[in-house]
Amino acid sequence: MGIRAALALSLAWLGGSMDAAAGGEPAAGPRAGDEGRITMPGSPFGVAWGFLYGYPGTKAEVFLPQLRQLGAGCTKLYLTWSQIEPKKGGFDWQAVDTFLGQLQSPDEALIAVWSSSTWATRRASPLLLSSPAKDPDDYYRFVHALVTRCKGRVRYWQNDCEPNNPIYWSGTAQEFVAQLKVFRRAVKDADPEAVVVCGGYDGLFRPPGQPPIPGQERGLAFFDTVLKDGADAFDLFDLRLYADPYSIPARVATMRKKMTGLGYQKPIICTEYNGPGFFEFPVNRQYVGLVTQWAGAITGGAMERGTDPADATKNPIAALYAKRDTLAPQTQMFLAGCPKDLEEKFHRIACRDLVMRNLLALSSGVQKTMYWDLWHDTSKRDDLMHLMYARFRLLDYDGGVLKKRYPSADAFRRMTEALDGVESVRRVEVPGRPAIYLFEVSRRKWDPVFVVWERRDVFSGEDQPAVTFEWAWDTPAAKAFDALGQDVHARVTDGRLSLSVSATPIFIEPTK
Repeated sequence: MGIRAALALSLAWLGGSMDAAAGGEPAAGPRAGDEGRITMPGSPFGVAWGFLYGYPGTKAEVFLPQLRQLGAGCTKLYLTWSQIEPKKGGFDWQAVDTFLGQLQSPDEALIAVWSSSTWATRRASPLLLSSPAKDPDDYYRFVHALVTRCKGRVRYWQNDCEPNNPIYWSGTAQEFVAQLKVFRRAVKDADPEAVVVCGGYDGLFRPPGQPPIPGQERGLAFFDTVLKDGADAFDLFDLRLYADPYSIPARVATMRKKMTGLGYQKPIICTEYNGPGFFEFPVNRQYVGLVTQWAGAITGGAMERGTDPADATKNPIAALYAKRDTLAPQTQMFLAGCPKDLEEKFHRIACRDLVMRNLLALSSGVQKTMYWDLWHDTSKRDDLMHLMYARFRLLDYDGGVLKKRYPSADAFRRMTEALDGVESVRRVEVPGRPAIYLFEVSRRKWDPVFVVWERRDVFSGEDQPAVTFEWAWDTPAAKAFDALGQDVHARVTDGRLSLSVSATPIFIEPTK
């Protein structure tokens, strides 16, 4: 997630289709009224590894067996130019080959390539601060070599990440489009069957008619240029879905409308999401200065000087730990070693959020989602990234083996099992009860499954009593369980389903 994104959230938080034939390029996006259909091949559910993979000083982990156990069908890696080609013509394929050795059909993979290099880019940097290549021919040759190395086993390729954020792209929108075109040519020349993914846009904006998030105009303008001038240079658009989950349908519709206005449609995927974010809670917005300090350290050249950007926030975050007992519970639950009851509460909230975001995204026409992230480095307790993202990891190491599951991992597995074979997701309006979110999920080979919850306050909503929900039901009985793994009593009488609904999403399956 971009740090500009975090800054925007801290300042103001409001609470496509593809030809299924092998090798086919993405077709036009969904037609009106068809937004909730999943038409891209493969599973729509994925998990991204994390920020660094096999980068010097980090491990190229074998993790796809764990992803399969969670029911994830796709994943994403970040690789950097400096990591793969540390000097011109000298390639290091260790991380790439370790990853390729794990892939099995029908696994799908996306590799996002940072244009960061100590020798080949306009701004010399081993990591972050991507910038245009000094020589486009060098960039073409590098990308072509990387894609060729993967021998058609990686389907999706992406150039850079959140380029509207100056931390992630030290160039203009026009320069990004120019390099995107070189990227596409290199990818397609090496593997004509590959799919090029543009973005990803951090997605932090409010749709027209709503109060804007401060600074959102820059991101929207950046991608207006990309969508207009780079339309022929990508196959899929990556829209990150952080922030208020209930704004997802409007944000997806906004980007789709922009493409329609330009005379085309491309499918939309999401390669990063999680929640609730640290700054979603109003009491935490007083710490926005931590973000600006961290961002300033990076853009000011800390990394080029060999300085750890974490130093910019180390002391203020350490100060939070020193007075943790006086902090609001919404702050404490993001700290390592927080009280057990708050840690458990955070996990319950995150489990709910995971299911909600997926239902809202898929019903809006998003074709694939990738949770951020499977594992997160937690070695630097006083780093801003630890504060904001460490809680969201699905797995952790136990005895040197990546096998410890957090509750969100189990929630992810329950969701992928319940929605296995999903073909379409449709929100069903409940007359007179706008706070009730009900979704019908059509599945291959099985009857539809329904998912329902009541929209409530993220932190305190679970403390409210459950409410009764009734709906027409075609089968004699129903089986119900929630996102936390608890069985829910569902009664069917005279063609009516009745059960108690709260803030926790409930999966309901028809039974005989």
